[in-house]
Amino acid sequence: MTLIPQGTPVVLVNAFPLDRSQWEPLLAEPALRDAPIGDILTFDMPGLGDMPASQEEPSLELVADGAVAAMREVTGHTAALWVGCSMGGYVAMAVAQRHADAVAGLVLLGTKATADDAAARAGRLETAARMEALEHAPDPAAMAEPLVGTRGARREELLADVTRIIARQGGSGIAWGQRAMAARPDRLAVLAGLDVPAAVVWGTEDAVSSQAASEAMATALHVPLTVLDGVGHLAAFEAPAQVAPVVADVAARIPYL
Repeated sequence: MTLIPQGTPVVLVNAFPLDRSQWEPLLAEPALRDAPIGDILTFDMPGLGDMPASQEEPSLELVADGAVAAMREVTGHTAALWVGCSMGGYVAMAVAQRHADAVAGLVLLGTKATADDAAARAGRLETAARMEALEHAPDPAAMAEPLVGTRGARREELLADVTRIIARQGGSGIAWGQRAMAARPDRLAVLAGLDVPAAVVWGTEDAVSSQAASEAMATALHVPLTVLDGVGHLAAFEAPAQVAPVVADVAARIPYL
């Protein structure tokens, strides 16, 4: 999808265990269409959405390397604005560590830069072992529940949408993603070493990522934390009208590429 051919490319990296359809509400926002951006790229993680399963050792670094290569080949640019939600944020931070020259700007949504502790890592690996032999997630509605923070009349609609997305994901892809996330390192120092326009967004109803983790990333990037009241883990899906101006603002602060 091309908006302004001369603008900065944007790479949108989605949460787990969703696919690139997560970004459809954001892409429809006028604030994004009017921003100084060019090609917008979305893609699926290995084994999820339309992406075939990978036989490679699960790692976020593998995804990051592939995303950078694809961005450069498709757009002809060497750098892009990376927008990552949850696992997508982990991938964007892996890009920043391994390909700093590919990062023109960074927006992190509902994610964290710290590694899992031993208990969280063990939980991911246990889930991966349970899921890998399954064709699909056994209870996508239960997986969707903590991802949606919005309350009131819209909650059921959002939950149904997220449940449908999760329901079409394969068990092997979910297992691959869990193992990749379990292996990730702490990347706060990576963020502290960046000197690009950036933003960190956290929703007050986020049941997965914490305000403290978001504040730590914002501090490392030397930016204020953007707090969205009443919004959960999937900020760009739940509140695209609030996230689009944040992305547009970061894009506007990127020097012409």
